Amino acid sequence: MTTPAPPDSPQSAGEPADANPWAPPVQGQGEGQGETPGQGATPAPGAGPGVPYWPLYPMPAPQPRNGLGIAAMVLGITGAVLSLVLILFWLSWLPSLLAVIFGAIGLGLVRKGQATNRAMALAGVILGVAGLLVSVGTGVVVVAHVRAVNEERRADEDAARARAEERAAKEKERIDAAHKRIEAEQEKRAADERARRLSFGQSYTYEDGLKVTTAAPEPYVPRETVHEAPKNAKIIQVRITVVNTGPKELSLYGSGSPFVKDAKGNLVFTLIDGSGRTKFLAGSVAPGQEATSLSAYALPDDAADPFTVEFNYGSGLQRKNVIWSGPPS
Repeated sequence: MTTPAPPDSPQSAGEPADANPWAPPVQGQGEGQGETPGQGATPAPGAGPGVPYWPLYPMPAPQPRNGLGIAAMVLGITGAVLSLVLILFWLSWLPSLLAVIFGAIGLGLVRKGQATNRAMALAGVILGVAGLLVSVGTGVVVVAHVRAVNEERRADEDAARARAEERAAKEKERIDAAHKRIEAEQEKRAADERARRLSFGQSYTYEDGLKVTTAAPEPYVPRETVHEAPKNAKIIQVRITVVNTGPKELSLYGSGSPFVKDAKGNLVFTLIDGSGRTKFLAGSVAPGQEATSLSAYALPDDAADPFTVEFNYGSGLQRKNVIWSGPPS
């Protein structure tokens, strides 16, 4: 009895074999029964004498290319998370853009049958687009906020500048007013100075109401003098009259006798007449009261015209002089 061989075991060409159901059909088999090789039958490949035969096996399938889809989803998640952080939104556009690109390529591979993670690639595209939109929106909001802050800052600066200009204008007005006031006071003093430079016979009234007048000089003949009159001199009489036109009593302290100067500005010699005609202002004058001083002076003939008579009245900074000038007669 003969033991049958396994179907996948090679068989010798010289041994009889049973029919193999997994073996491929041999070309010419079943045609021309009884024909032998060389009589019109073509032997199968590997069916020669002494050559073993194995059946063919299928090739292994290629592995799916899922890397781009995974990268797209990871980058999409990264971009979406960064876009939600206010201070990091400007970093999210790059991973979001890469997620869209990688996701689109991954979906293309899925359509071609070269990848199997369509959900990941699609999620990467969606997250990337969402990250880009949020990043752009956040950027617009931040830019608008920065612009608003800058406009507010400029408005504050403009307001501060306006306030500074207003203060400067007010300060300038104050300074100009002070200058005008000083100029007015100077002009008033100058006008008052001019008003106190008089000719003999004219009058001046002080602010407190004291009115003073110096009459035109007259020749004077001394009768009894303490000192002899200088030679080559013209002796004149100076009469000063004061009237209190104000409501209060006025003191004449320091205004008893005038200063008389010749044409060269030198003080002239004062004659002391013992006849009792010489009078000096002293004490005070009541409202409506009048007082008169009378004194004699020897003017040098070569410096007699014009001569001046100076009357001083007041106290401290309020003290003012009145000067009359003119010829001796």
